Amino acid sequence: MTTTRYVHYNVRMNDDNVPTPYDVQTLQVWAENIEQEIAEIKKNMLPLQQQLDAAKEKLDLVQRLIHLLSPQTTSSPKNIDTATSLEQTPTLPVIEDRIEDILTAQGKPMHISELRNSLIQMGIPLPGRGDEANIILRLRRASDRFVRTERGVYALVSWKLPKYKPAPRKKTVRRQRLKKYESD
Repeated sequence: MTTTRYVHYNVRMNDDNVPTPYDVQTLQVWAENIEQEIAEIKKNMLPLQQQLDAAKEKLDLVQRLIHLLSPQTTSSPKNIDTATSLEQTPTLPVIEDRIEDILTAQGKPMHISELRNSLIQMGIPLPGRGDEANIILRLRRASDRFVRTERGVYALVSWKLPKYKPAPRKKTVRRQRLKKYESD
């Protein structure tokens, strides 16, 4: 009699399918299958994440409209808390995960413009206004995952590439204009 265990997303796995710790080749195949499963789950989560982000944005807009149409009623702390808690929910770690996927697939550091174009092609919602500066900010905040290797070029920390150090800026000396006074 085999017992079944529940794994994430209610996938059943028999004890017969679990490799022994001594069978390295089977463990590697098993790891590859799990990686494929994770990639598939992430792929399936993307449309739901986009729907969630759109619904949160709609809710925020409707709440603002309600506030504008009824200025005599003050916002209760409950309404303020829900608005701020919606903004604080971690909805965009998907971007960091996708950038990591892109860099892993390329196998080399990429320029920020290439990363942005890849995200757009994948249909990933970009943070803020969607420009490169917002993506750079996300990469800098995830310094445990990404490193800047050159000007505008980013790589995975796991690749152990040297971190870019910009040359020190030279101080420019500004000359003051001398006022010429005409003597009468």
